[in-house]
Amino acid sequence: MKALVIGSGGREHALAWALSRDPKIDELYVAPGNPGIAEIAKCVPINTTKIDDLASFAKRNKIDLTVVGPEQPLALGIVDVFQKEELLIFGPDQKAARIETSKSFAKNLCAKFHIPTPKWQTFSDTKDAIGSLDKFGPPWVVKADGLAAGKGTIVTRDRHDTEEAVKRELQHEGGKVLFEEFIDGWEATFMATVSSGNVQWLTPTFQDYKPVYDGDLGPNTGGMGGYTPVPTVTHSLLENVKNSILTPTVEAMERTGVHFQGVLNLNAIIKHGTEDPYVLEFNARFGDPECQGVMALVQDGLVEHLSLIANDANNPRSPQISSSASVVVVLASKGYPTSQSFGDRITIRPYSAQNVRIIHAGTARNQSGELVTGGGRVLNILATGDTVESARRDAYAMIGNAVRFDGMQYRTDIGTIATRRRPLQVTRT
Repeated sequence: MKALVIGSGGREHALAWALSRDPKIDELYVAPGNPGIAEIAKCVPINTTKIDDLASFAKRNKIDLTVVGPEQPLALGIVDVFQKEELLIFGPDQKAARIETSKSFAKNLCAKFHIPTPKWQTFSDTKDAIGSLDKFGPPWVVKADGLAAGKGTIVTRDRHDTEEAVKRELQHEGGKVLFEEFIDGWEATFMATVSSGNVQWLTPTFQDYKPVYDGDLGPNTGGMGGYTPVPTVTHSLLENVKNSILTPTVEAMERTGVHFQGVLNLNAIIKHGTEDPYVLEFNARFGDPECQGVMALVQDGLVEHLSLIANDANNPRSPQISSSASVVVVLASKGYPTSQSFGDRITIRPYSAQNVRIIHAGTARNQSGELVTGGGRVLNILATGDTVESARRDAYAMIGNAVRFDGMQYRTDIGTIATRRRPLQVTRT
């Protein structure tokens, strides 16, 4: 079987790694890939936004299954193009991807079908938005309406920061900003595969770390790490999330003529003192870095499952998943997320730990062939273990010993088991 993964980041490296372990895969391609991916698959120099070129490659090389990693090609309609060419592809079409590409679409769906989500309102005029601040806070939750690579949310008590966020977001393409009611609680990521109008596989639940600094301080990033299992995620909470949010959302899309096939990724907040989940946002693809943690736990059946989902099958067998814990620690470039550093030499020394893997996210090769930073999130240290604490210990043992580069920044508190409250950001002093 021939498979193609679309993307070049850590999520795609993890997907390629999991697919490469599947005995059903004979040939594996990744477009465009990265230096780490090149060690396990054939990298194809086609940008993720070159939809027609990707479809032509898949058709020419008789690819049996294409798996889309990032959101941008989904937003551009890669699934629509592939399906028109009768190419099997895992991911939602452009219409269904609006669950991520338009927060107002997602919020309207929740409102119409009574899916729990914080109160909200969208604005396209600066004066109207700023004039409505007193209805929503403090604290204020301000979100970009469109794609923002995980960095389009600010939660703050500072009115000046809120007004600046409004002005900034209204300048972006689409010209919309969303205000949301603040809910004091803790967040978790729930990912589910969807086909034939049903939730099929609910992956292990992760707690993600968005703010850049320890203690949930600083601006939001695309994610600085995560872990599973989350002790506060009980079986009853999982059932509540599935029955009150995931299944009703899939059914709501079907009732409005939107057929979803792929991964529905829910970032939920659970109000403190309750097991009541609320929708913060949806993604139409695997989370990053949560996907890395899931792929480390997949033991068998991934290719079969993704292929059946892509074929819109009902009740396909779920992949076999290890009961181990999983921890992901992101190593970012200097200045991330407000700036990026490129071209810093990366040193990766041999290591013996079998339960640890280095996932490439933002790496490149310089003219001399040396491995260097490519900006943003550079590497992910992925570890598994009997407990979160043991996986966490092994992941952090790699940093500085087996892996290093100038300006490397990372959080030191990923996987510390403590109840976290939704952070308020301080973006100026």
